[in-house]
Amino acid sequence: MADSRGTFDRQEAYSRLYEVMQTDRPLKERLRDALEIGVDQFGVELGYVAEVDRETNDWEVIVSTDSEGRSELTGLQEDLSNTFCLRTIREEGLVSFADVADEGLEDHPSTVEYGIQCYHGAPIMVDGEPCGTVCFSSYDPRATAFSEAEKSFTHLVAQMAGYEIELAEREAELDERSEIYRAVLDASFDLVFRLDPQARFSYTSPSGLDFLDYEPDELNGAPMATVLPDDETVDRAWELFRQVLSGETIEVEYFPLETKAGDVVYADIRATPIYDSEVPDDERTPKDIVAVQGMSRNATERKRRDGLISVINRVLRHNLRNDVGVINGYAELLEGELADQQETLARRIRTTSDRLLDLSETAQKLEQTLEAPNKREPQDVVALVDRVTDQLGKEYPEAAIGVDAPDSAVVESSPRLETAIWELVDNAAKHAGDAPEIEVDIDETDTHIELAIRDDGPGLPELERSVLQSGEETPLVHGRGLGLWLVYWIVTGVGGSVTVIERERSGATVALRLPTG
Repeated sequence: MADSRGTFDRQEAYSRLYEVMQTDRPLKERLRDALEIGVDQFGVELGYVAEVDRETNDWEVIVSTDSEGRSELTGLQEDLSNTFCLRTIREEGLVSFADVADEGLEDHPSTVEYGIQCYHGAPIMVDGEPCGTVCFSSYDPRATAFSEAEKSFTHLVAQMAGYEIELAEREAELDERSEIYRAVLDASFDLVFRLDPQARFSYTSPSGLDFLDYEPDELNGAPMATVLPDDETVDRAWELFRQVLSGETIEVEYFPLETKAGDVVYADIRATPIYDSEVPDDERTPKDIVAVQGMSRNATERKRRDGLISVINRVLRHNLRNDVGVINGYAELLEGELADQQETLARRIRTTSDRLLDLSETAQKLEQTLEAPNKREPQDVVALVDRVTDQLGKEYPEAAIGVDAPDSAVVESSPRLETAIWELVDNAAKHAGDAPEIEVDIDETDTHIELAIRDDGPGLPELERSVLQSGEETPLVHGRGLGLWLVYWIVTGVGGSVTVIERERSGATVALRLPTG
């Protein structure tokens, strides 16, 4: 018979167990010591922890106590069905018997193959599923059954093991996620950095090596001004830094930075505050900000390209306006001097030059619109339409322009909206015939406002319709297409949509759907 003291010392056992499990040693070492406590207190010969894979039915001892005169149990592998642990796993609860004969298990593989006569085991649960067992056993039957106090101790060891395993898995998962996060950041941004509240670098990504020519460790601890080219940029950087420390997230384009070699590069930067994680979200204030997280992309080449395009546009527009103005003036003089066919040709020259001037003005308007901030604010569409139709009515006295609208209709939009309305009404007045009839209708609902502009002209060509409905750039070779693309960009930029409805007989309707707020 195995030694059975029957005097399980609960206080001593639990005190020793907590002392063991609270150390910083590796988990397997602590589990081995916990098993030794159980072997000593229960008067049995063996203590072991087995890992179980229910899908493959694999069972393996990963930690065990020593047994005099017997081979080491650690590393022993067996089919789960050949072990007493099968019942523990199936029942997901503690299984205990002092003598296999009392259970009719004399022919069980564990008894026949390994000589186990006494078994006491509890399941190790992780995420609600059994993943292993904590077991105590002997090669001889135990004189008395395991007491409730002994069962509670074994159950506690299994709980502690499950908690430690689950915690280790969570830490490994977090480490993996952190690595993925860092890899994604490095792949997505040319520089990822963190600044402490004193604006010193506390982290820079490896990608900063290519962007600023620094090794990551070279910047850690360095002041923010290290990568700024001049005092003006330093002042601006501090202004932005203080904004983030007040709780804002900031985004800036073309911010100048200086490489280690002294070259100036430009970056698009997004910076956001990092709060003390121990402070609940709804209680956080700027005082709880512990760092500033920044991400940036290299915008140097884009800035150069945009600058070149801007110069080209301005030069072309300036020369186009001046030269076409000269052509227009001479064509008008020729119309008064020539007769018949020559006069017709001169008129065509003037008409063509007028179109080129319109194209230049539209291009300028488009550039101004793109450069202006897209800040939304309440706009009375009725007032915008009245102002546009009044001005265009004077410019096109032959056109009949009618408005059907309520007293007011307010949308959340930008001042650019007036430009879009102007383009549509002006387009109809120019191209809908010699005496066009234009109707502007405004209907209001709880969520949006419908603004429809109808004319009785020949309708919009397919290229122009595609500009308004999808923003395709193919038609930009036409002056008319450029203006309509401007309409599409403005309306969709404020959260609206554009629809073109062809009439059955003649004309077209362009409908704008605008959000009310």
